[in-house]
Amino acid sequence: MAAPQTQGAAAGGEQGRDGSHSGVGDVGFEDSKDYILEPLSLPESPGGITTLERSPTVPCIFCEEHFPVAEQDKLLKHMIIEHKIVIADVKLVADFQRYVLYWRKRFTEQPITDFCSVIRINSTAPPEEQDNYFLLCDVLPEDRLLREELQKQRLELGKSWEQVQLEDDRDLLDHQEDDWSDWEEIPASAVCLFCEKQAETVEKLYVHMEDAHEFDLLKIKSELGLNFYQQVKLVNFIRREVHQCRCYGCHVKFKSKADLRTHMEETKHISLLPERQTWDQLQYYFPTYENDTLLCTLSDSESDLTAQEQNENIPIISEDTSKLQALKQSSILNQLLLQECLKN
Repeated sequence: MAAPQTQGAAAGGEQGRDGSHSGVGDVGFEDSKDYILEPLSLPESPGGITTLERSPTVPCIFCEEHFPVAEQDKLLKHMIIEHKIVIADVKLVADFQRYVLYWRKRFTEQPITDFCSVIRINSTAPPEEQDNYFLLCDVLPEDRLLREELQKQRLELGKSWEQVQLEDDRDLLDHQEDDWSDWEEIPASAVCLFCEKQAETVEKLYVHMEDAHEFDLLKIKSELGLNFYQQVKLVNFIRREVHQCRCYGCHVKFKSKADLRTHMEETKHISLLPERQTWDQLQYYFPTYENDTLLCTLSDSESDLTAQEQNENIPIISEDTSKLQALKQSSILNQLLLQECLKN
């Protein structure tokens, strides 16, 4: 497919699900002051896993131009000016490189209009002066599924995409226990939402948060009927508020996390969660901390419900993950990055 060519400016903003106005593609627009742009990490136990080196560049979706991973904004500007394509909420894409490689492949298979909304600017001008821009966003089910799958894979603590694929390949081979007989895995510690307490199991962490902070995450999950992705957003929301030393119950900021914790415990604001629309937003798909083990343990299985809830005959409709599984097994996701690495 021939890539659309143009000279022009970026398209305008779009209206988010939460009613806020954000810049399409996040190019040329000022970031919200609440965004945490630097990578953050929770305290880790000695050891850990070294991630494999990633390909240093990302290609344009339409042409052979490549840009360093660290210069993502230059690639976005190139695609807007040269190809008139805008990626919505790009900062919320968990793995931008794989996202671009996926759509680079898909756009060779079908016309761009099969995937993108068309935004016409200068609509009152003569036809020859009108321009069409193409918006790629998660309104498209395929794009939403891709974003969710990339986010879910990112939550596997300490594992790069290549390592996840190697693990999948090992499942196809016979187990050779003699090769791994001397391997001793270092358990990853989960960190409390409100203090520096670490626990080797999430069960112990849940007990600590309930006893020390009167915060019962499993109970909140059951009472609010949260699925996996909603739990992710709630945890990331709490992490961000605590990182910024801000009480989510009364919105007061403090000088230190210790002062915040004292305030929230004395006022019982830890259990005073804000309205759902405050934290159930796309921006909280993005982890506050890169190595948050707690995110890896979240589940939407029915087994976590209490016996009392089971007796109340609450209808439970599980999320349809068949498409997500198919997407994970897609040859596009499993092979594109490898092909790109071989090129480089």
